[in-house]
Order: sequence, then C-alpha cells, then structure tokens
Amino acid sequence: MKTLSSTLLLVPLFMASLNVQRLYAAEELQSPQQTTEQHLAASEVAAAAQNPPEPATDSRSMATTQAYQSSAWFQTIDLTLKRDFNNNGFYSLLYARFDAHTTYSSQPVYAIYDLISSNGAVRRIHTSSIFTLYGQSSQDWFAVETNLVSLPRDYYKLKIQLVDAQSGYVLAEMSGYDNTTLDRLALEDQSSDNYRPVVVVHEESGGSFGILALLGLSCVYLWRRKQQVVQNSNVTQYLAAQHTASGSNGISAQTRGNQH
Repeated sequence: MKTLSSTLLLVPLFMASLNVQRLYAAEELQSPQQTTEQHLAASEVAAAAQNPPEPATDSRSMATTQAYQSSAWFQTIDLTLKRDFNNNGFYSLLYARFDAHTTYSSQPVYAIYDLISSNGAVRRIHTSSIFTLYGQSSQDWFAVETNLVSLPRDYYKLKIQLVDAQSGYVLAEMSGYDNTTLDRLALEDQSSDNYRPVVVVHEESGGSFGILALLGLSCVYLWRRKQQVVQNSNVTQYLAAQHTASGSNGISAQTRGNQH
C-alpha cells in the first residue's frame, strides 16, 4: 500500500515536470533575433523581370542542393559569418542571401529561418516579410543580416524554408542536412563575443626577486646595527677615559691638600 501511495504521489510531480519541459522547449523554439532584411525594391525587380539581361558567361552554378522543391526552388545561396571580437572561432553575426526561382511569372512568398543546434534543438530566428519571386530573375534575391542574441555557443545547421504567402504551403526547403554550406556554423551570443578577459598581474614576494630584496634589507639592517654597536662602544670608551682622568685629578688635589 505504501508503495502504491508513493507511486500515486509521484505521478502528479512527473506530469508537472513534463509540462515545465514542454514550456521550456516551446520557449527555445521561438528565438527571434535582431534581423535586418535586404532586397531590391519590388518595382525595380519587376522592371528587370520584364527585360531580363543576357546571361553572364561566368555565372554561378545553377545547382543548389535542397531537401525538396515544388513550383519554387532555391537557385543560389551566399552565407557569411561575421564578427568574432574575442577570436575564439565563433561568430555573432549571420548573413544569408539567396536567389529563388519560380515556374510562375510572379509568386509572393516569405522565408523562415531556423538554427538547429548540435543536439537537434530547433530555434526559429526570423520570419521574413513578404516579397515576390519573378520567374527566373536573378534580381529578386533576398538577404538577411542577423545579430545573434540569447544563443548558446554551438555548431549550428541553418534551415531556410520558402513559403507561399497566399496558401501558407512550404514551397522549398534547404538546410545543413543536405547542403554543406549551411552545416556546422560556429555561432555564439553577442554578449559572449564582446567578452574581454581581464588580465590581472599579481606580484608575489616569495619569488627570487623577493628573496633577494629581503636579503638586501637584512644586510642593511645588520650593517646599521653594527655601526650603532661600534658607535656605542666608542662612546663608552670615551666616557670611561673621561671618568679615569677626572678620578686621577681628584686624588692629586687631595694629596696636595694633605701635604699642606
């Protein structure tokens, strides 16, 4: 009976701990960052799409590995890690720019950015504003620059999803699981990156210099002590001589007095 009652008491505690863990996980999943979006004006992109330029001979590879794609896909991506003030190999600013294409003449979309830690925890760091893809134009690129806050130091995978702005369906996705460019990103929090270790110089008196200084002071003290002893000895000898001299004078006077 005691065992059963103890078990019944543990069940509410166990359920409460599960709820706390779920709340904590939910907080971890939502981690919005200080993000700046960069892209060309919609009117400029639309005008460029109507008059597409001749393809450059030194254009980048048109194959970007991704998890899947539908009517839209990621064509190219540039990723840069910046700002490592403490020189520990971890960065606190993430810059990601991609160019996506669509089979439609135009398609409104938005992008979702997640960071996946080494233990598999997913942190949603940014959901972009709505922008428009124009066919296979290279002018409809979209970039974000993210200042990382409240982010533990780790090697992360970046996952980007392209979502249809009208239906909410995910049109394309790529991540560090299928693209090495987005894998093992060494990232950390801004506050950790700004940390400067303070070097404190503490001098100890027990070293070789301290021993030499102590010996030097001891020698000075002994020399002064010796000089004082010699000086006192000289004074004592002088006083004794004076006393002897005064005693002799007294006896002579007394003898002379007796002679009279």
